[in-house]
Amino acid sequence: MTERERFVRTLTYGVPDRPSYGDYFGYDATRERWEYEGMPKGLDRNGLFRFFGFDSIDIWGEQSLQVNNGLVPPFEMLILEETDRYILQRNSDGAVTKTLKNLPPPAMPQFVSYPVTDRKSWQKWVKRHNPDTAGRLPENLPEIAENSQGRTVPLVAWLGGTYGYIRSLMGVENASYLFYDDPELLEEIIEHFTVFYTSLAHKIFSAGVQLDAVVFWEDMAYKTGPLVSPAMYRRYCFSFYTTMVNLCRENGVNVFIMDSDGNIDELIPVWLDAGINVMHPMEVAAGMDVRKVHRAYGKNVAFLGGIDKRALASGPKTIDEEVVPKMKEMEKSGGGFIVECDHAVPPDVSLENYIYFRTLVKKLSE
Repeated sequence: MTERERFVRTLTYGVPDRPSYGDYFGYDATRERWEYEGMPKGLDRNGLFRFFGFDSIDIWGEQSLQVNNGLVPPFEMLILEETDRYILQRNSDGAVTKTLKNLPPPAMPQFVSYPVTDRKSWQKWVKRHNPDTAGRLPENLPEIAENSQGRTVPLVAWLGGTYGYIRSLMGVENASYLFYDDPELLEEIIEHFTVFYTSLAHKIFSAGVQLDAVVFWEDMAYKTGPLVSPAMYRRYCFSFYTTMVNLCRENGVNVFIMDSDGNIDELIPVWLDAGINVMHPMEVAAGMDVRKVHRAYGKNVAFLGGIDKRALASGPKTIDEEVVPKMKEMEKSGGGFIVECDHAVPPDVSLENYIYFRTLVKKLSE
């Protein structure tokens, strides 16, 4: 069985020869620690996959279909102020951020200002966000299409979202007020994202590319719940997802992944109703548990992630207590679980602990 077939069958409750293996790495600081602790230096993503014995599930890397959803032309990157402690800069999307020099990723920057504050600034921003601008999709799209039918590894594309993108444009406070103060502008923004991403999807499928999964991004929840009520979200954002899912299903896609941190319990029914069937990363610190969600929705939902990153930092006993019950219960109920860290692996996870974790996953799977 190919890695591609295994990936799709695992996430659609089919019958793979074994569950698909993979993980989301993400941080240079983690790589640097692992190289210091004995991992070969300079491995590319395929090298990392081979080192850890993974399938080539490159949802977050160069093997995914590269979609340029940024501004064209981008704003000029501009350092506004630099001291011994921080850098204040304008980024390519127009946001101004403050980054502390002594806190490398995964530390988050402080957002000082956002590119969109009202209708006037939105109209300026959206002029740089035309789906027909050259360079949105790879130049070799016909070659990718020709090869996509015979691929042995999955091909995935990231094709938008709603609230998460609006939050990135405006900030949480302004995005929250927008639902009440200017619903017409809110609808205009969501309509633009719908047109933008359906246009790109049409181009991808018209070229003959066969995608195995589509990923949507929201990041719209915090520790105890969503940043906007499910009722408001369903009212304004639901149509984007039904439009995108229906279009992609018509073109052979059966795996739809929602990427949102935080506690997404109240949002899952909305996403399932829209046709999204995989949740990621199921952040344990925010109360998410793959077993609980699976008990509620059965085989309507599958998972990427679900393993507490804090357990991986603690050692074998804690890793066993975290991994074994979740994997055994999900296996008994039919699978639907690619076992991964519930976000990028942080640098407090040692190479020894991470190898122990991945070895345990393989042992339980096989």
